[in-house]
Amino acid sequence: MTSTLPPRLSHSTLVPREHVHRDALSEVYLTDIICDRYPNFRVGVHLPKSHSYYSDHVGPAALRYDPLLLLECFRQTSILIAHRHVNVGFDQSFIFNTGDVTIVSDDALTITDAPGNGELSAVIVDEKLRDGEIIGIGLEMRLQLGGSAAAIMNMVIQWMPRPVWARVRTKGRRALGLDEYRHGILPQPGRAPRADRGFHAPETLGRRIDRNVVIGEVRENASAAGLEIDVLVDQRHPSLFDHPLDHIPGAVLFEAIRQSGLIAAHDLFGLSARRLRIRSFGADFTRFGELDLHTVATVTPDDDPTGYGFGVDLTQEGHQIASGRIHFDTLITPPRIAAPTGGSR
Repeated sequence: MTSTLPPRLSHSTLVPREHVHRDALSEVYLTDIICDRYPNFRVGVHLPKSHSYYSDHVGPAALRYDPLLLLECFRQTSILIAHRHVNVGFDQSFIFNTGDVTIVSDDALTITDAPGNGELSAVIVDEKLRDGEIIGIGLEMRLQLGGSAAAIMNMVIQWMPRPVWARVRTKGRRALGLDEYRHGILPQPGRAPRADRGFHAPETLGRRIDRNVVIGEVRENASAAGLEIDVLVDQRHPSLFDHPLDHIPGAVLFEAIRQSGLIAAHDLFGLSARRLRIRSFGADFTRFGELDLHTVATVTPDDDPTGYGFGVDLTQEGHQIASGRIHFDTLITPPRIAAPTGGSR
């Protein structure tokens, strides 16, 4: 009796960039996909050791792969599966509904001399149907690096034909009193997004490069016993905006969640970004973030006995566009400082 070994994933080349919705080959991190038996998949991953965005960290974080790089691998996997194995056409527009990432092992994230190759396993656990046709999927995914579990993610995505997308976007913008979006559109007077930089030294947020800072002015929020923070959206950022979009991408909002959590940990608990490690993070996206409106992150401390957790509510003109969460811990636990109850900053 002979046994058949499962086929091995290849790490020799990248998947076509169109299959993961990237313009630049340097922003593609998947190398192969194998469907062992639907709905179970294995995906090859290749992580860059040096990257102008994902590698821009100070302190111990500079020695590990960025958790948001893993998020991008999970996101690309969901799209690759949809195109290759759910037969979703390239004339469809995708929506990221919700996602939660948990870091399993910091040791597995450590950058070594070996290539950054890994294997991602994914299972479709839910299908959203309309008139008998799949229009969305829920996924459970696990990433291994160097043979060790690194992170897990649960996420939900869906898609729609581009003409339907255009109608949905036009209707949504009209309800906000905005014209149909076009590239280069000028914001209406008094409604422009914030663009002022220089409120934070990059090192305060664990960065070296100012361009990778996505938050601006910070204000205390008396009603929420937390902080209000302006979100900066740079449409020329080479990674966060790999290609033109008509809305704020999830990558920008996830980075805003991370940096809002870091500045809240610093301002409310006296913690340096160098000492913080992400344990988990996630977001539910509730409506499109408009590129020509001001975005605010409202950060509130959670009761987290194992570390430091924050809820991050992202809004535009009082309308929620996403509800985020992030949890950190530290290698050395400092004494807690009571969060302020309000007042001027």
